[in-house]
Amino acid sequence: MFKEVVTIFEEYQSAAVAILDARTGFVIYGSAEHQLMYPASTTKVMTALLVLEHVENLHEPMIISEEAVLALPSYASRMHLAPGDVMTVYEALYGLMLPSGNEVANALAERVAGNVNNFVALMNHRAQQLGATNTRFVNACGLPGDGQHTTAFDMSLIMREAISHPIFNRIISTPFFYVAPTDGLPEGRNLRNTNRMIHFDEPSFNPWVIGGKTGFTNAAQHTLVSYAQRGEHEVIVTVLYAPRLATFSDTNILLDYVFSLPMVSVFEAADHIYQIPVIENINGEPVTTGTITAIGNQNLRIPFLGDIPLRSEAYIPSYLSPPILIGDVVGHKAFYSNDIFVGEVELISTNSILHQLALVGQQRDNSVSGTLSFDAFTQSLSFFPFLAMMPIATVTIFGVFLVMIRRYRRMLRQRKRRAGYVRAEYNKYYQ
Repeated sequence: MFKEVVTIFEEYQSAAVAILDARTGFVIYGSAEHQLMYPASTTKVMTALLVLEHVENLHEPMIISEEAVLALPSYASRMHLAPGDVMTVYEALYGLMLPSGNEVANALAERVAGNVNNFVALMNHRAQQLGATNTRFVNACGLPGDGQHTTAFDMSLIMREAISHPIFNRIISTPFFYVAPTDGLPEGRNLRNTNRMIHFDEPSFNPWVIGGKTGFTNAAQHTLVSYAQRGEHEVIVTVLYAPRLATFSDTNILLDYVFSLPMVSVFEAADHIYQIPVIENINGEPVTTGTITAIGNQNLRIPFLGDIPLRSEAYIPSYLSPPILIGDVVGHKAFYSNDIFVGEVELISTNSILHQLALVGQQRDNSVSGTLSFDAFTQSLSFFPFLAMMPIATVTIFGVFLVMIRRYRRMLRQRKRRAGYVRAEYNKYYQ
């Protein structure tokens, strides 16, 4: 994608690669990025994502089932848990992402969906939602299976969604994590992250890499999806079907390239201000009651890839209906290059307009327009709701008064007790 303006000056060995802008999802570079490939343990990114989306309390305990452990082939990577072991979901996520424990993947799948098959259905449904339409999972861990495949582009999309969870980023950026003793690990275990790019003592270490997920099977060879940030650049790099250790060197090559690209502006929020009228039906007639000023919620900048054509599609309504509050999304603007999505900006309201309220006993002049002020709003309230609020206010004030009196009396009692204690101690030692 954009190969006519993109040049990688150093050869990489991976069969399929993709670089995505993490903020917008824009494909900065791709080679065979839509080719069907085996994912291996990069599958666990989706497993972790679903756990974070479905489990509210990550510190609740979970029991490792016999099926989760014994259903794996002997060559599968493990955390070495035993059936019946108990650990928190939080600990299990580290066991999933650092040593790539396949039994942990099965156990988490059971925790979320009851069994692995149900969980796989969730995985495939979520992949479609994210636009990863060339991905199909058959298990929760990434071991070879009939029909299991993904693409470098799809895996980047899944990673992009996963990094929206701060806990996920904390996990993948952790070099080591200690797990308390279990039956399978009676002395506990210090888990080491298989991603060499976050270990200071490794030749592949890259200080800009926040984290990622490695993978390997004979069918998939070596795979890696990474999340990195440097200055304005925030990217996801996926490399699939690479020789041993080449995933790390290839990722460094691709990061060196993308970080060398200057950033260019596609949309500057301060340069685009939109005025949208607010129309309300008052006494059966449409009346303009004010104007909403909308601006973009962010500046949109992308790496410079040459003179590529850009076009925008804006949804800006011809009018709005109240109530509109500050910060409400009132429209959006999307940007494309050669029909390829580049990014999107939401248009948000910078002011509020509430419903115009008819004054009691009066006919509102329909020619009046403008933003309803707070004074006009309070004056337009009827007298009866005000009366209804008075008993509530009175009871509230009285309650606060009683609490203050009780606290004052308690303070006096405490002072008397302290004074009595002091006198007793004095008499004990000095009389």
